[in-house]
Amino acid sequence: MTFFIIVFLIIGLLIMTMDKYFYITVSNILNFKDINSEITLKSLGYYNNSIFTHKLYGVLLAFIITTLIYILYVFLIKKKDRELHSKIKKLEDDLIKITKGNYSIEIKGDDEYSTLRDEIYKIVVNLKSLEDESKSQKLNLKKDLSNIAHQLKTPITSIGFMAELIETDPKNMKDYLEKLNLELDRLETFTEVLLKLSKVNSNTIEYKYKELSIKEIIKDILNSLNRDRNIKVEYIGQDFLVLGDEVWIYEAFLNIIKNSLEHTFNNVEIEFISNPIYKEIKIKDNGSGVDEEIINRIFDRFYRGNTSIPGYGIGLNLSKSIIENHSGEILAYNDNGLTFQIKFYNVT
Repeated sequence: MTFFIIVFLIIGLLIMTMDKYFYITVSNILNFKDINSEITLKSLGYYNNSIFTHKLYGVLLAFIITTLIYILYVFLIKKKDRELHSKIKKLEDDLIKITKGNYSIEIKGDDEYSTLRDEIYKIVVNLKSLEDESKSQKLNLKKDLSNIAHQLKTPITSIGFMAELIETDPKNMKDYLEKLNLELDRLETFTEVLLKLSKVNSNTIEYKYKELSIKEIIKDILNSLNRDRNIKVEYIGQDFLVLGDEVWIYEAFLNIIKNSLEHTFNNVEIEFISNPIYKEIKIKDNGSGVDEEIINRIFDRFYRGNTSIPGYGIGLNLSKSIIENHSGEILAYNDNGLTFQIKFYNVT
């Protein structure tokens, strides 16, 4: 109603102004023709300096024009409301599809609404992605806790059993204490590996980067692991430098080389390849390789496959995380034995 009154007053003011203008214009024309405009206009019924024969006609004209404008205004408002309601309904339907996992939503137009809708889509998709990631992390956490509990159960059970034997069979206490210490060492090692893994995966490590000779690191590892083994190590290609943290790079290659030494027959081949894009190291043993299922899951946490080799199934997962944190990647595949392919990309 307020809109109608305001428009009516504006239209009325315009009509009054135009009425006065037209009356003066007609009067001037008649006077120019030597005709008495006042007498002539009054004789035609135009009084009070107005082109309307009655003032009510001007008010009525203002009312009619205002009504037409108001009707047009209401029509446009309702049309806009219907369009907006339709767009909101479309947005609501699309958001429901997104929450159900259907992300194939087509966004048309370049108006403000399309931009707003695009931003809402991005937010909802990101939230859905975060929700899915959170669910996945919860499942992984549940699996990890189950695996940790399983890994701890054996040494803890063994320690409890040894403690009982020490009480019931003191004559063999020395043997039982040795086995108990072995289990304690096993627990300590497992705890240390878990702490390393948690640091790497939580991205809380402040890496101390410097240029490292990968060949020298590998040689140091082999000198410590290959002392009592008759395994031939062959180096191919030229050594190169990689930017990384010496402690953690050592840890990464330690687990990889340890795996190669455990699966080889008598030879390990280490190849160095360098180009402008990346530095590559291939560590290849001449063993019998591993099953395809193991290859596909070899870097999974706590996965050990069907192997009798002692371990926790954490080492290669830890190595993968460390290498990826150093702008690298690692692959494993069978090639007349098991081959680990490590690449460090040249980033600036």
